[in-house]
Amino acid sequence: MGLPTHPHEDYSGFIGSGVVVLFERALPEIQRSPQTIRECAARFVDSYNRHWNQRTKPYDQIPELLDALLAAGYKLAILSNKPDPFTKMCVAEYFSAYPFSPVFGQREGIGRKPDPQAVHEINKLSGVPAAQTIFVGDTTIDVKTAKNAGICAAGATWGYWPREELVLSGADFLVDHPLELLSLLTVV
Repeated sequence: MGLPTHPHEDYSGFIGSGVVVLFERALPEIQRSPQTIRECAARFVDSYNRHWNQRTKPYDQIPELLDALLAAGYKLAILSNKPDPFTKMCVAEYFSAYPFSPVFGQREGIGRKPDPQAVHEINKLSGVPAAQTIFVGDTTIDVKTAKNAGICAAGATWGYWPREELVLSGADFLVDHPLELLSLLTVV
């Protein structure tokens, strides 16, 4: 589209709030028209549909963490601002061995994170009360979602956003490696 690009490392600061917001953040202010954003989002959907599983993999230690959580009897759910069909495709590809229920991406008519609506829906569907829920995420949006839903927020420092940002956004705990979450759960 002839638009400027950014260094690869800048993109982590654009993600976390959904595809439309990604383009609102990435486009130069003078080119942030609704039409340009819609066109970029449509092109993204087309490209992602063709390439979604290239250069994508679970973080190290995630399968071991999930195995341990299941063995301990924890219920697992996923909430993403990625479009719902893409979220479900990724979970089916990389985490089919795990009974995540529910798996929610961004859905029409449901507020995207940090809106707590989907978290409340997950609590209701899973039968797990907010007081027994921990939201693990790697962005300030995830931390804000947990806070807005009245649940514990664990900031995953191995992900997209810097540790300092997770602290400033109000994370209750920081987890530097996935398996550290297991010891955190014995404290919470």
